This record gives sequence, C-alpha cells and structure tokens, in this order.
Amino acid sequence: MTTQSRRLQAERRAGTEAKLIDATIQCVVEIGYHRMSVREICQRAGVSHGGLFGRFDTLFDLIAAAAVEAGRRLATQFVAEVAELPDRADLGAILEVLRDSARRPTNAVWIELNVAARTDPALAAHMAVARAEYRATIVEHTVTLPVAAGVPAEALRTVGTIALQYFDASAITDAAFPTPDQDSAQLAAFATMVRAYLDSVRTE
Repeated sequence: MTTQSRRLQAERRAGTEAKLIDATIQCVVEIGYHRMSVREICQRAGVSHGGLFGRFDTLFDLIAAAAVEAGRRLATQFVAEVAELPDRADLGAILEVLRDSARRPTNAVWIELNVAARTDPALAAHMAVARAEYRATIVEHTVTLPVAAGVPAEALRTVGTIALQYFDASAITDAAFPTPDQDSAQLAAFATMVRAYLDSVRTE
C-alpha cells in the first residue's frame, strides 16, 4: 500500500468516526441516552453496523468518545468566548459564560451520560476516562486566566469542579423550571462566594 493510499484510508476512517460521534451526540440530545440504539446511530451517520464496530469495539467506546467530544466542544467554545470578554479578569463575566455553556444542548449530552452512568457500571467505567479528560482540559485553560494568578492548581481544580457541578445542576432544573428573573442575583451571589474562596487561597 502506498503512502497516499494509507493517508486516504486514515482520512476515511477518521471521517467515519466523526460521523458516528456526531450522530451519537445528536441522538442523546434529541431522543435521550436510553432511547438511542446502534440502528438509530448508524442511520443518522450513514454508516453500517459493521462500519461502526469496525471503528469502535463496543457501543460504550463510541459513547465515551462522544462524551469526550462533547466536553472538547464545550471547553473550546468556553475558551473562545472568554477570550472575547472586554475584561478577562472579570470573574462574574467568566462564570456567566460557563453558566450559559452549561445550558447548551451539547452539555445535555454530558449531563445525561453522567446521570446514566450512576446505574450503568459499564458506562461508568468508560465515562471515567471522559470525565478525567474533561476536567484536565478545563483546568488547563483556567490556569491561563488572570483570576487564577497566585491560586494553587489544587484549589483551581476544587473550585472548577464546584462551578461545573453547580451550573450542570442548574441547567437540569432550569430546563424544566426556568427562573430567568433570578439569574442575575444567583450568578452574583455565586461569583461572590467563588471570589472569596480564591482570595483566601491566593499566594500572591
């Protein structure tokens, strides 16, 4: 096989994997984790069953890849939106970006798969890898922000995890029972608490 042939084969394989991951994300967003099936994913992706299992050993491997991709997209968008803020040292504005990110359909994939993993040991085992990658990505980008100056990495991981969990829980509740009139007050209160914590652990 020539170098060009191998490159084209690798590109086709990557393209097929991307289609399957996109289809899995769409399925979770539109019909939910427990209603999606291999057949539904394959139909949406335009890929045969053999094509799916030729790229992923199990359905759980595909789901974990979709979770990683959902996390990557959310992190990438978060970084891009924070970079566009007039003041990247404004903690309240940064938390607002994170809150809005948690309310996006892509984050619903992350939330639903984490909830499903509670009673599905096989899914939980695969999701553990995705969660570790997602947390690492968020921390990696957070340490570059001015608000993180002088804050120990462990403290950043702690407050980052708390913020993600808070906004994920809020997104679940607001999806069914929105309270837009309370958004500003709640965000301001949370920002005050986070700011106080960061100031208490800051070393410089």
